[in-house]
Amino acid sequence: MPTSSVIDPQRAAARLAPPPSFNFIADVLHHRARSAPARVAVIGIDRFGAVEHWSFGRIAEASDRLAAVLLELGIERGDRIVIFMNRNPYWMIAMSGCLHIGAVPVPCVTQISASEVSYRVHLSGAHAAIASADLTGRFSDVEGELPIRIAHGSSPGWLDLQAIIDTPRAAPPAAAMPAEAPALMYFTSGSSGPPKAVVHAARGVYVRCWQPWTQLGMSSDDVIWTTSDTGWTRAASCLLFGAWMHNATSFIVEGNLSPSEKVDLLTRHGVTIYAAVATELRQIMVGAGKVALTRLRLTLSAGEAMTAELSEQWTAFSGAPLIVGYGQTETATSTLTDPTREAVNGMIGRPIDGNDIAVLRNGQQTAPGEHGEIAFAGNNPGLMLGYWKGDAWSAAFERDGWHMTGDSGYVDTSGNIFFVGRSDDVVSSSGYRIGPTEVENALMRHPSVQECAVAASPDPGRGEVVKAFIVLRSDASPSEPLAGEIQDFVKHEIAPFKYPRRIEFVKDLPRTASGKISRRALREREFQSSAKG
Repeated sequence: MPTSSVIDPQRAAARLAPPPSFNFIADVLHHRARSAPARVAVIGIDRFGAVEHWSFGRIAEASDRLAAVLLELGIERGDRIVIFMNRNPYWMIAMSGCLHIGAVPVPCVTQISASEVSYRVHLSGAHAAIASADLTGRFSDVEGELPIRIAHGSSPGWLDLQAIIDTPRAAPPAAAMPAEAPALMYFTSGSSGPPKAVVHAARGVYVRCWQPWTQLGMSSDDVIWTTSDTGWTRAASCLLFGAWMHNATSFIVEGNLSPSEKVDLLTRHGVTIYAAVATELRQIMVGAGKVALTRLRLTLSAGEAMTAELSEQWTAFSGAPLIVGYGQTETATSTLTDPTREAVNGMIGRPIDGNDIAVLRNGQQTAPGEHGEIAFAGNNPGLMLGYWKGDAWSAAFERDGWHMTGDSGYVDTSGNIFFVGRSDDVVSSSGYRIGPTEVENALMRHPSVQECAVAASPDPGRGEVVKAFIVLRSDASPSEPLAGEIQDFVKHEIAPFKYPRRIEFVKDLPRTASGKISRRALREREFQSSAKG
């Protein structure tokens, strides 16, 4: 990759190979706490606007005490612990306490419903849960299956996290974590079926510590912020693994913010690296006045298609380059665009050194400009171990040792990869990847719905939105009130951000030759109609 003042590929290449064993707490957090205990590890702002600084020493002490209690309660290395917490430093303590003893944290998006929480508890085989007090109610159906429950804040039947970290305890020894040991679990959005449980090894945690942060030159001078939900991989990659490995300061804000409030915080707290999806950047430029972001040195955007126009507008607005990356729940962020080059629609950049990524068609690498499926080599150190099924993980490399992403793309003559679309029907809306199956299942529970399909529909503000095509039962008639009723119904069945923002009542649905509903035909129709204006 061409070298710029922002990107340094040689630094990344020198660090990428994971060591034989890696425990993030012993090898990173405890090292920071010993060498500079008073240095600020995280700046947290709660939902009321109160600001609190946590030093590396204080964070390490709190997570050590939580780790000790988890061991006392019978948690062992490899046990899964659901983490269901708001954006605040206590989420970081919960993650660190698990990683300390080799327990596998399972961060979950805080917008999911009670039934979705139950699904994740059952599939992961979780032994415990750590949650924010205002979220514990969503465990009501599975509390009896979780003998160990810890809450930040008062919640009947749950141990008090604050009391745990306020009580002095000796730090337990950090668990030995061989490179291939399961260390982290995330759930996918769910594309061709229910969300999958993705298992990452200790080597994957290591890669997230270095990649893409070393290549972006992260250092102790940086303050990094992302508004990502704690259940998405971006949150831990930015605020936990990347920041603390590079001795940077994390910035985490619990409340929902207006565009002008975000700009104010970027300025007031000297944020130097901002990680945000395209929709968020667009909303800031529309809703906030132009302010000189003098400390901001780069913005990293991933998880949503970026246009050249938006990239240029944000660079002009912020005064700092915008870099686009690409990754999945199953992978680390593994490509970066070069900010010294002109932005191009769909470009996700070149693979970071040490990452073997290709575009394949019929098992062969495509020629420049030829469309195929983006794939990661099975020996990529940042790639998942596999998907959790039953009581163990199983490798899932679909073709000749390659992980097929389900995303279509192509490579240009300079080796830059371009993202074209998704072959797995996932809707990418405002940075969220929304699987159609979950939405369709919720729709089918409404008494007026006979049959339905969900597909992406283009939207100027969100990139894409969820659109539902519904065949009604004979005793129901199409109407705007019914559409609104169905939307409200879905909001209560699954995470509200997944509800269909558009509904079209149809007499029938397109089908493939085998009789299956063709979501692709619906999606193509939507995008063709949009192109015609």
